[in-house]
Amino acid sequence: MMTPHGVSAMDRRQFLEATGTTLAGLGSVGLAQPAKARAEASTSPHASTFGRAKSVVILFLYGAPSQMDTLDPKPLAPLERRGEFKTISTSLPSVAACEHLPNIARNLHRVALVRSMTHTSNNHAVSVALSGLSKSEPAIEGNGHDPRHQPYIGSVLEYLWKQQGISVQSTGIPVNMVLPWALNGKTDPGRWQHHAAWLGRSYNPVIPLFAGQGSLEVGSPSIKGTTAILTRFDPWDGVTGDSTLRFDGTAIPDDVTMARFVGRQNLLHNLDPSARSSGKSETTFDACRDVAFAMIANPKVAQALDATREPDRVRDAYGRSLFGQSALTARRLVEVGVKVITVFWDTWIDNNAAWDTHHNHHPRLKDGLCPKFDQILPAFLDDMHERGLLDETLVMVISEHGRTPEITSTPGGGREHWAGAYWGMFFGAGIRTGQVMGATDRQGGYPIRDATDPKDILATMYHLLGFDPHAATIPDRLGRPVHVIPHGDVVRQLLA
Repeated sequence: MMTPHGVSAMDRRQFLEATGTTLAGLGSVGLAQPAKARAEASTSPHASTFGRAKSVVILFLYGAPSQMDTLDPKPLAPLERRGEFKTISTSLPSVAACEHLPNIARNLHRVALVRSMTHTSNNHAVSVALSGLSKSEPAIEGNGHDPRHQPYIGSVLEYLWKQQGISVQSTGIPVNMVLPWALNGKTDPGRWQHHAAWLGRSYNPVIPLFAGQGSLEVGSPSIKGTTAILTRFDPWDGVTGDSTLRFDGTAIPDDVTMARFVGRQNLLHNLDPSARSSGKSETTFDACRDVAFAMIANPKVAQALDATREPDRVRDAYGRSLFGQSALTARRLVEVGVKVITVFWDTWIDNNAAWDTHHNHHPRLKDGLCPKFDQILPAFLDDMHERGLLDETLVMVISEHGRTPEITSTPGGGREHWAGAYWGMFFGAGIRTGQVMGATDRQGGYPIRDATDPKDILATMYHLLGFDPHAATIPDRLGRPVHVIPHGDVVRQLLA
């Protein structure tokens, strides 16, 4: 049957399902947590964990670690699959890890390790891990402007919190930040990045400037062995002591008092009173200007970005690499009230870098990636714990997928993209630590127990932050309410 506009009933139904606007999804736009949902959450078996977290830190290992060569080793698999690394025992009985992660192995009882992460997009689908997009493909992931993209979870959370009166305009503290720069910003900025999509640019994450430089003439092994041109002064291998993250223009000039600054701000707001009284909507420029004003008036975030304010012993504990210092900065941002902080272990000058180990796989893990990760993560865990920040902060150590069980014959070996099985690590507010959840087959290819979709992890995150993932909505492009994620259930086993 055709409608008056020439669209069949089946086409309309498919459209509604695809856009998440079926009758089951309709409700009041902007009600981040309706009263009914709050009441249901309060009576659920895990009500004590609902809203336990007030902030979330995402440590994202871009490029994707090999599950078999890190935290899901398969010593009984054939050599051409298990790789050349040996295994070591961990602080959890009968649980092994890669020999190049001894510090993490000693601290495994302090985290929850999920070994059964899985989805179907083998194409650096960061959007699948960090937005509502269920399935990606190279054409989508490679185009940050593709209309199929969904809002980044930090932007969604910022929208939901704004409905509760929490915003940078009200506090002077950004809600949603990304470190140390926009993902792929140094190598391929046209790819998908953590943007707010149809929610609007005012919900894009706040991103500082990296003010520093690499410290090593020759860094860790690269995709071309130790060829210096790819590792020379790479900040992921090491940064100079004065390297930091910063915002330009967030300090009041010495000759301007706070009273004078406020007076100037009031004058600016009064220059066009007719626009405001007429109800004219705020422009993106207005929103960005208000954010800048708020941050100038409250310099806490600008100061927190400057990790050089930390004692050398603390900076040294994290390691003087860019990811180490960015993780330290994330802790500093949590302390001043930033609610969503995503730290990407990104690339520098070559797109086939970070944890994307197609080439020179074993040397890069052994002499670069694993030792740095093995220093940074326990230091971050210790620091957050000692400062009492884990009581109200959820930490997610994740990636976009894993790597193939098969090792290629490239020099140094290589593993390709593989979303069939990989791991995620979680700790902090509301997480039941000291457990390994899920398992994969003997060759690390697929889950054989507790298969966990990235949307299940996001559902768990929303739950811990106080938003029912089955009830919370955001407006779509036409202002209609859609669920924050298209599917996914809270992973109850992860909850304390």
